[in-house]
Amino acid sequence: MKLHHLKILAVLGCVAFLGACATSRSVVQIEQPDTIENPAEGTEVRILEVNDNRQFQIDPPSPDIPSLANDEIDNKSITSRAYARKRNTYGMALGDVLIPEGKTVADAIAKTVENGFQAAGYRVLTPEDPNYASAADVKVDISEFWSWFEPGFWQITIHNRSDITLTADNITQSGPIRIKEQYNENMQMALDSDWQKSAINALKQVREKITEQLLALSEK
Repeated sequence: MKLHHLKILAVLGCVAFLGACATSRSVVQIEQPDTIENPAEGTEVRILEVNDNRQFQIDPPSPDIPSLANDEIDNKSITSRAYARKRNTYGMALGDVLIPEGKTVADAIAKTVENGFQAAGYRVLTPEDPNYASAADVKVDISEFWSWFEPGFWQITIHNRSDITLTADNITQSGPIRIKEQYNENMQMALDSDWQKSAINALKQVREKITEQLLALSEK
């Protein structure tokens, strides 16, 4: 009987610990899923501008809308790093998930776009490269990049939706490239590592779609 009580206390302690984690802010890095080598030759581009145009709300009508628990929705130093919101099994919003200080969602998207161009055979230049000033300009606009939690009876689902527009006048003469993707994954509970995994897989999906569209353009 004593052992049974100890087991119950251990379970309750674990639930309380997980609940405390869910209500607090998590800081979780997003690493790129793959390393793509910069081609030695190929059309040269430079990622000149990355704009995070996501709109945050304090109490949105649905969890797929970026949100924070307080008036930090007006604080760019916070919103630029936020990419997910935790919820309980009833769907009630709890703590949020941010990239560590010094990094932003725009940084992660910029690297994803860079890898997408490189995988399609483009050479992506940095300001240190000799031909940087003459490379084709790439502008990136982020309308959506957000992960959220959907409760279920037996399992939960973590969703991520991305909506990114690329403008490169010398490459996409027919108009901007729009990448709109959604990634879903079912699991038993959402830990920090799960939010990270969802975001990483979503970035990989975006990168693959960028490469696919660039290769299709080159074949025209």
